[in-house]
Amino acid sequence: MGKEINKTEEKNPQDIPAKEIKTEKETVYPDEIDKLKNQLQEKENEAKEALDRLLRVSADFDNYQKRAKKERNDFEKFASEGLIKELLPVMDNLERAMNSANETGEVAPLVKGIEMTIKQFKNTLKNAGLKEIASVGETFDPSKHEAIKLITEHEEKDNTVVEEYEKGYSLHERVIRPSKVGVAKNREIKHE
Repeated sequence: MGKEINKTEEKNPQDIPAKEIKTEKETVYPDEIDKLKNQLQEKENEAKEALDRLLRVSADFDNYQKRAKKERNDFEKFASEGLIKELLPVMDNLERAMNSANETGEVAPLVKGIEMTIKQFKNTLKNAGLKEIASVGETFDPSKHEAIKLITEHEEKDNTVVEEYEKGYSLHERVIRPSKVGVAKNREIKHE
């Protein structure tokens, strides 16, 4: 007769045929293990590739930031280059006027030369987008005017600019320097 196996006796895993390994939950076959190992290796490779892409993108972004910062610094450094080139002839004309006045000793040609140069200077700035802010006769506007004096005895309506002490300017519709003005205030201000 054959040998009976005691059901309480435990089986040694090495005695189990290579075809199947039983676990508490399910039976796992060696070819499934190989398949799972292959899937795990594929996922590890995908993760490694994703990490490599991330590192490359991160390095590219760092390089972009450095390049953009350098370009911004260069732009700030040389942004006024075009304007300066346009102003150099103005400076040349001022120097010519001074040299002419020194050689001839006459003031009239100097004054005429300076007037022409101021006109050239204003045209250059106008071409660059600079505009004078209108003040005298205008209603006081705190976004364009800085009131430095109230003028109490004046025939203009209240809050009308009646004097300009320093011209204001805007560059492409942005006020870069408000006009310093005197404003009419005909009513007496009572102090309590």
